[in-house]
Amino acid sequence: MPYIQHSLGNTWYTKRGRRSARAPLVTLHGGPGSGHASMKPYSSLSDSRQVYLYDQLGCGNSAPTAKKRWTVKTFVTELDHLLEAWGIQSFHLLGTSWGGTLALEYHLARRPPGLLSLTLQSPMVRALDWQRDATRLLKALPAATRKVIRYCHEIGATDSKVYKDAMFEFYSRHVLRDKKALRAQPPRSEGGQNIYQHMWGPSEFQVSGTLKDYDRTAALPSVSVPTLFVCGEFDEATPRTTARYAAKVPGAELEVISNASHIITKEKPATLNRIVGRFLEQHDI
Repeated sequence: MPYIQHSLGNTWYTKRGRRSARAPLVTLHGGPGSGHASMKPYSSLSDSRQVYLYDQLGCGNSAPTAKKRWTVKTFVTELDHLLEAWGIQSFHLLGTSWGGTLALEYHLARRPPGLLSLTLQSPMVRALDWQRDATRLLKALPAATRKVIRYCHEIGATDSKVYKDAMFEFYSRHVLRDKKALRAQPPRSEGGQNIYQHMWGPSEFQVSGTLKDYDRTAALPSVSVPTLFVCGEFDEATPRTTARYAAKVPGAELEVISNASHIITKEKPATLNRIVGRFLEQHDI
């Protein structure tokens, strides 16, 4: 399997398509702590450009890392190393969920001159907004389900079967609406789950990790590349919040995909690729 060895560890990656006149697309998966699997549908865009997918350090096929490495800075620096190793000068950057956070952070922290565009699919820009939206969506669940979720939070039983069963109701509404596909979703690796709990917390409703105070809303007006925001109609990254972020970025576009939730790559891959592909073509060199 292809790995890139760098100062922070070994990162697994794959690339699809052949080098062409169109700038490559680099994709960033969600989590923190998930892997590249949910990004595979973007490989369809490799008909016209190279598409890079990778597992962030500590996730999927990439090497485990020490807890001290589980920081935003680590994942920004990791991307520096990958772009250098790949020899990429001009590129498009796309991130989903936490990957959208990382894509935005990379632009704000590095301002790479070769970055042609940002695509932020269901991004987390402010942790407090995410938690508030999750709490509001929770209120629409059946009373018995809400009671189980709250009780498990109170006693720290978020690893229990009864909690996971209750969370399935939330996920089937706002994360992946195809229940059969949701049941078939592979769990995070042990290392990935540790990263998620350290950086985020025990669940979508409890942001207690190192990202709990994360907030980049004030920096959105300084985004200086063409930007596309995408979310699903029923997304836990709600259309209302995503629209508010898009309104702060100069010239940003917003697409809300009907009958989709958070994992749009599985629910509406053709629609998503059509929207993203059009946007990338508009902003190629």
